Amino acid sequence: MPTSGALDVLKPFAWLAAIAFLVGFLSYLVLGQPAQAVAQDHEPWSAAVSGPSSDEWNIIKHI
Repeated sequence: MPTSGALDVLKPFAWLAAIAFLVGFLSYLVLGQPAQAVAQDHEPWSAAVSGPSSDEWNIIKHI
């Protein structure tokens, strides 16, 4: 009777991990693309909101 090594015991878990990684990575690629396209269409909030100009911050104070 042949003896089973440690690699034979771990082989199903390795296949399961490889398949799970493949499914996760492919779903990331499929579902991640629309989110990136929507994010690139809009301007970031920092560009839409303007702060005070430098003249408003540099007020001359007489002490």
